[in-house]
Amino acid sequence: MIVPDVNVLVYAHRADMTEHSPYREWLDWLVNSGPAYGMSEMVLSSFVRIVTNRRIYSKPTENHEALASAARLLAPPQCVPVRPGPGHWEIFEDLCKRHAARSKLVADAYLAAIVMEAGCDLATADRDFARFEGLRWHHPLAGRPGGAGDVVMEPRRRPWLTSD
Repeated sequence: MIVPDVNVLVYAHRADMTEHSPYREWLDWLVNSGPAYGMSEMVLSSFVRIVTNRRIYSKPTENHEALASAARLLAPPQCVPVRPGPGHWEIFEDLCKRHAARSKLVADAYLAAIVMEAGCDLATADRDFARFEGLRWHHPLAGRPGGAGDVVMEPRRRPWLTSD
């Protein structure tokens, strides 16, 4: 099961970003393709925080619009909330210690632990996640013409290739 990271959601949401179209297509594929996908409420809260931030965007997304977008991602029956379970803290603590996590890396380790504990794959444009051994992750645009071609995804995750 694939869990998208916040950067994927932001790129897919903000039409003013150069990355918007391919990420929007990918997210539409994920949500509408049928198989279950995971969604972290931590990621969704970060999405709302980022897209509504006036320090980042001259025209930020209105709060009610950001919350409605998050709700639409949670609504499909194939959406599975991915939350910390009983083993999460131990995984998180181990990742923090092994990588001397500070600042932004702490939040990355927290999300990595959620995804690892749930046995999911993280879809992210943030290559910092490569440091977490045991985390299955991929760039959502890998293998796509003009995408992040140096990151290889399994064929089942390349919906834009007709031969798959």
